[in-house]
Amino acid sequence: MTNSTDLSDSEPDKQPQGEHAGNPAGDQPAAPTQPEPTAPPKRERLRLPQNALAAFRKSGGAPVSSREIVVYPDGRVSYGGPDVSKEAYARAARKLNDGQIMRLRRTLEHVNFFRMSSAQGDQPPDAFAYEIAARAGNRSNYVQVFDGSIPDALTPLLQQLGALMPKE
Repeated sequence: MTNSTDLSDSEPDKQPQGEHAGNPAGDQPAAPTQPEPTAPPKRERLRLPQNALAAFRKSGGAPVSSREIVVYPDGRVSYGGPDVSKEAYARAARKLNDGQIMRLRRTLEHVNFFRMSSAQGDQPPDAFAYEIAARAGNRSNYVQVFDGSIPDALTPLLQQLGALMPKE
């Protein structure tokens, strides 16, 4: 024998009625809330694939988008992530010549990329974030900056890598 009470036949639920319905405190009705601008979703940090020279990601904006490239020392440029093809015929086609690769290496040195630090704070809503990861010899670095806080020294590198991005 169980000792439970069935309340389904007892008093009907008393729901408030009228202008304060749904407001248990009986105060003023709640003001409608306006959606606040939201920051872009947190992404996994840009990774530099093994044997790559540089990786670049531009993300954010309104509407939120993300584009990524990886540049390899032999001139290959892969879009959307690393070139993981094992077979030569399936790899990203060579896009940069030796002179362009040297120019990229010199730009990395000229802007002092391997001693730069990332911007502090979070990405502002509707702003673009730029992530760069690069390796030269035994040196590597990762830098993230946002629209409105891009150091002047980094601008030539952002322009050079941005020019490799496919057009939207």
